[in-house]
Amino acid sequence: MDILEQYKNEDGTYTSPKNGKTYKSLKAFRAHWFYAGHTDPDSLKKRVGKSNCRYCNKKLSNSVLSRHEDACYLNPKNLTECVVCGSPIKDYKNSKGTCSHSCSNSYFIRWKPENHTNYKTICFNNHKKECVVCGEDKIVAVHHNDHDHNNNDPMNLIPLCPTHHQYVHSRYKDEVQPIIDEYIKEKFNGD
Repeated sequence: MDILEQYKNEDGTYTSPKNGKTYKSLKAFRAHWFYAGHTDPDSLKKRVGKSNCRYCNKKLSNSVLSRHEDACYLNPKNLTECVVCGSPIKDYKNSKGTCSHSCSNSYFIRWKPENHTNYKTICFNNHKKECVVCGEDKIVAVHHNDHDHNNNDPMNLIPLCPTHHQYVHSRYKDEVQPIIDEYIKEKFNGD
């Protein structure tokens, strides 16, 4: 005989000695009887309900709350402040010390001309973006006048259209080189 049969009522229902509730089927009564967890409503609410993070006040389900609080960016053990503005950094694990693109740009100073290393940027910061031979301004290449690609001195970087740039690297160099030399002389010696 089943151990649970002793709790069977005359009408076929089951009454639990644990909580005094009546269950309509043996299946429901078994689920209740062998459930290892808490059956009081408050503990169910604690497991399934929602609470606020004690650091950022974000509403989360209780099942993930402790994990969130351990990793919360406002948790004192995780708190990292932006080196520019002092705000807490949300992505503290991957940040390089700044909280936003704006702070990053001002901290790492990417836009200042003295920090540029790209020869095209250096050229177009110092020369008009047009071919010095024909004035083409839609497609402009940059020519290293001394053919040394490590020399990014603005005086060595000359804006040329693709056609005249090809001329410089061909047997027709003599047709455009005097114009380039005159441009350099006017630009850098005429100041």
